[in-house]
Amino acid sequence: MTEAQLIVTTLDAPWLPSGSTAEVWAGDDCSLPEPAVIVRLLLTRTAGASEPEFFCVETVKGMDLPTRFLGPADARERPAYGIARLAEDVFGRPDVTTRCIGYVRNVVPRPDASYPHPTPYAHVLVLLATQAAEPVVAGDWVTLERGRAELTTRHWWPIVDHHLAGQP
Repeated sequence: MTEAQLIVTTLDAPWLPSGSTAEVWAGDDCSLPEPAVIVRLLLTRTAGASEPEFFCVETVKGMDLPTRFLGPADARERPAYGIARLAEDVFGRPDVTTRCIGYVRNVVPRPDASYPHPTPYAHVLVLLATQAAEPVVAGDWVTLERGRAELTTRHWWPIVDHHLAGQP
């Protein structure tokens, strides 16, 4: 395990209650922070000598990493279970190995009625698929260059960029 490093801080994050902060942490093999509320999967490939690509699915909010919400507080799935279910959704099998390469930490000192997650911290994990597996869901392979042009507003983007930029 390597320690995660804080790479981006968004003060007064507009998607969180007033006075809240979003922190983006990245590493090579991070411990899973608690409580986790969402898990996202990063699947990468490098075709020939081209730049690395990562897999996204289309959602109502546009291109996104494959994602699983772990549920409300009274029925929240454990992260390991959510990761296995996400792998099953994406690859058709739950046994694809992963490691955590970062997370977004919501820091919410004063929640409002619209905020459904634990406080003061809630984590959105980004997990790298560490073995070769082909997705069984529709999606698109995105280059780092395209991601930098189209996906920089995604909360998880700094983690993906940090990971892929470090690839040989």
